[in-house]
Amino acid sequence: MCIRQLFQASHLQGAWRAAFLKHIQCRRQGARRWTHSGGGTYRAVIFDMGGVLIPSPGRVAAEWEVQNQIPSGTILKALISGGDKGPWMTFMRGELTTEDFLQEFGRLCSEISETRVPVDSFFSLLTSEQVAKQFPVMTEAITQIRAKGLRTAVLSNNFYLPDGKSFLPLDRKQFDVVVESCLEGICKPDPRIYKLCLERLGLQPSESIFLDDLGLNVKAAASLGIRTIKVDDPETAVKELETLLGFTLRKVIPNTRPVRKTMEIPKDSLKKYLRDFLGTQTTGPMELLQFEHGQSNPTYYIRLANHQLVLRKKPPGTLLPSAHAVEREFSTEVLRNSGPAVLWAMKHPVCVPPRIVGTPFYLMEYCPGLVYKDPSLPGLEPSQRRAIYTAMNRVLCQIHSVDLKATGLEDYGKPGQASSATAEQSGKLTEFTSNLAWDFAVKEGFRLFKDMPATKPLMRSYHTWAGPQSRLHTPGTRSYVSIPEASPARASKGALVISPEGLSPPVRELYQRLKQFMERHVYPAEPELRSHQASSERWTPSPLVEELKEKAKTEGLWNLFLPLETDPEKKYGAGLTNVEYAHLCELMGMSLYAPEIFNCSAPDTGNMELLVRYGTEEQKARWLIPLLEGKARSCFAMTEPQVASSDVTNIESSIREEEGFYVINGHKWWISGILDPRCQLCVFMGKTDPHAPRHQQQSVLLVPMDTPGIKILRPLTVYGLDDAPGGHGEVLFEQVHVPKENMILGPGRGFEIAQGRLGPGRIHHCMRLIGYSERALALMKARVKSRVAFGKPLVEQGTLLADIAQSRVEIEQARLLVLKAAHLMDVAGNKAAALDIAMIKMVAPSMASRVIDRAIQAFGAAGLSSDHPLAQFFAWARALRFADGPDEVHRAAVAKMELKHRI
Repeated sequence: MCIRQLFQASHLQGAWRAAFLKHIQCRRQGARRWTHSGGGTYRAVIFDMGGVLIPSPGRVAAEWEVQNQIPSGTILKALISGGDKGPWMTFMRGELTTEDFLQEFGRLCSEISETRVPVDSFFSLLTSEQVAKQFPVMTEAITQIRAKGLRTAVLSNNFYLPDGKSFLPLDRKQFDVVVESCLEGICKPDPRIYKLCLERLGLQPSESIFLDDLGLNVKAAASLGIRTIKVDDPETAVKELETLLGFTLRKVIPNTRPVRKTMEIPKDSLKKYLRDFLGTQTTGPMELLQFEHGQSNPTYYIRLANHQLVLRKKPPGTLLPSAHAVEREFSTEVLRNSGPAVLWAMKHPVCVPPRIVGTPFYLMEYCPGLVYKDPSLPGLEPSQRRAIYTAMNRVLCQIHSVDLKATGLEDYGKPGQASSATAEQSGKLTEFTSNLAWDFAVKEGFRLFKDMPATKPLMRSYHTWAGPQSRLHTPGTRSYVSIPEASPARASKGALVISPEGLSPPVRELYQRLKQFMERHVYPAEPELRSHQASSERWTPSPLVEELKEKAKTEGLWNLFLPLETDPEKKYGAGLTNVEYAHLCELMGMSLYAPEIFNCSAPDTGNMELLVRYGTEEQKARWLIPLLEGKARSCFAMTEPQVASSDVTNIESSIREEEGFYVINGHKWWISGILDPRCQLCVFMGKTDPHAPRHQQQSVLLVPMDTPGIKILRPLTVYGLDDAPGGHGEVLFEQVHVPKENMILGPGRGFEIAQGRLGPGRIHHCMRLIGYSERALALMKARVKSRVAFGKPLVEQGTLLADIAQSRVEIEQARLLVLKAAHLMDVAGNKAAALDIAMIKMVAPSMASRVIDRAIQAFGAAGLSSDHPLAQFFAWARALRFADGPDEVHRAAVAKMELKHRI
């Protein structure tokens, strides 16, 4: 009997039907009928945030008061004090900065409780990632609402964080519309904010449902004609919402999603078929979802009445012979299963119009379970992984021990032969790859392929953490980064990741921890650090910075900068790609003090990378380890006052060999970090052979700072800023004797070393500049919303709106260019990325200068003061148009490469 006859034989179909129905009727009855209870007109659900999607401030405050022995109700009384004009409501309209709010709110709480109240601690807890987590029941509800085609919105009274961003710890992709009070300047229960939300949804009040935990807000929405739900408990609220909508919100089938447009199947014909097959008891709507995985043959989840089914079908279109053979799958399943777990199928002849779903398919009962898509089983304990692997091996052994002849599967394939479909497909794939390579070469030239370095396979790291969790790794060796190794599957290595959301899960989690550390510790510390920088003690390292460094080490946010290609074994760093670290670097650029706190500040980063790349084991032991541990600082001496140092071959400082030593003589300036009392190492660049070819005259030496003959002539300032405690110095080197073993790589290798050191460093500089720009723009937006001139807010002034728009566009353009350069460095190497590296160094500093300048203009005279970071941002952005090569050099390099490769 052929497979078509087998599928269509009525006696077999009847037997399968009886066995299947007998089995599923034994299962638990009473699955909810998805009938609509009169809510057919609802087209959107609007959610409040605090108290609905995440814990409410009142609930967080109650627990915090108990833990901190603060009189009960203090925070709540302060929150409602003053009504619309109180500090809380003013803060949520964006009219107060975080610093001003905490000061006023703290004073109010202290008056109410008659004791000092550490409101900064409460604010940190309220905005922390651990507390501000979305309730899972609400996440499931939103998923189901959107799957049904309804729109979703969040309408929140929220506020600005210290970094100038709004507090919205939600995935914005869940919502069609997001309305935030601090951005709009109006708060609930003001009717205008509800109308604004409805206007953006494009709906009438009667077409939406609004959930809020505060009676005043619910009452205001109801007065406009919006259907409302007062939320006292998220679980109860979801049940009430289910009643209004008429479908379940709480049953989420794992690993499913709404059916993709390109993979939709005829629901009406399928529903009719299933009703006829299952019997008259299958009334009510049919739910159809698509499984996210296993799409070689499209697979769907079906719920009809109390039946849960899985449909697996052939994909449409022309297929290779014997490919996507659901018939073969079906025959295997029939023979594998017995008793009630029987499947049935239907086959349609190709010579007649397709019926039911358009291609052959079969059905089986849905069986809930765990589906592992990553064979490394991340997130499981070793014992759990062992049990799963053991069970998998047992099943594989059973499969391989099957007697194909005895089970009737001898025609499943050709014994001893490879699949003809596989062979044919492999040939076509080879042809396609060849054509693709030729097209790419013709259109882009052979530049990229020619310059691409041979890749070196990554070796497994056997290091331990330099932190409390070192017991998890092989003992005996040491690492100087305190985060666990990332998954071998590195998303950023093969794809250009343009936002943190696209990073691999381990790196995305690292990004979130870094962001949280910045919000909790770095931004709040800025006023104290600014005060220290302006004090007479500024040339002594700040104790607060040292304290924050220890916290960063403890939390695994240390030495993140070393690129993967420099440290493939992840012995010294976090093992991030240039793209991955770029996103973290932007975040650190939001604060002038952050890079040092995480041991990711220049020039130490470049010098550490230099030692990792080129240093001997003895040099690493003496200099690299103290730098990695944060116990020492360093500097790089290249620029000279008597020559144009933008051309490295102009360097005049000499290095000559004399009686087992190298003797240095030279005059250097703009040596960043040399004034720091912790500076122990100077990486010195000078000429060893003036008669050699121009790019082989220079050498690099490691010079201990306590070597006799080093004389600091004076500190140098940048726009009047002395950049204490590191500073910038003018230094004289006179008869400085350095041991010969302190030479890096060997004589004449200096230019090569300097270029290798600068590649990743330029990515770091540019992404920090983008961080400067983002912070400046955020501060600018907050400022123009809180200031009035000539009778109307600054935010309504046309010129300022144009400035904000221009700044946003320029930031996005520069970021994409920098990320592209970082990506090219990851996949093709620094040499292939030379053009892109030159372009970002040409673009980013100028962009940052313009964006920061606009922000200063919006602040007026306040923007020039040290009360805000803008003045320092501007100074360093302007200075970076010289650092690592002036703009003119990079423009010339870009033009030469453009002419060389494009004509």
